[in-house]
Amino acid sequence: MREELVAVFADPDGAARALRALHEDQVTTARVVSSAPFPAVHQTGRPGPWRALGWIALVGGLTGLSCAMALEVATSRSMDLIVGGKPIVSWTAFGVVMFELTMLFAGLSNFAALVILSAFTRRTVSRRARGEVTTDRLVVIVPLEGCSADREAAIRRALSGAVEVRP
Repeated sequence: MREELVAVFADPDGAARALRALHEDQVTTARVVSSAPFPAVHQTGRPGPWRALGWIALVGGLTGLSCAMALEVATSRSMDLIVGGKPIVSWTAFGVVMFELTMLFAGLSNFAALVILSAFTRRTVSRRARGEVTTDRLVVIVPLEGCSADREAAIRRALSGAVEVRP
């Protein structure tokens, strides 16, 4: 079992104060576990892999757009149908399908990435710390591996505003 301090905070402001105090003591290994995206979560500098979701959705959307364009051009060219005097490859007629496949691929890739990233991120937090998280509580986890007694005392002082601190 890893050696760590688990501090339970009743309000996000208390957790934010503790994270600022830890930052002043040059403790950069703290993690915040929360059921909601409070601003205190982002004060650690490591809020999680969620900032990648936008890029994953963009890549999925562009993939959907290119698949829609390829599908429609290939289908129209293979059938050689002229409808309403329009050219065989008519981009205005393809707009609806291009939009729908762009949104479908972006949504599916974003959902798949969310599920996969949630599974990987959950594994980095101990089961004991996950059990402490409720809808109204934040948990700050500070690893103590390789810490001196003075450094551990400074960490405990920084976490003194917590409702509960467990080793």
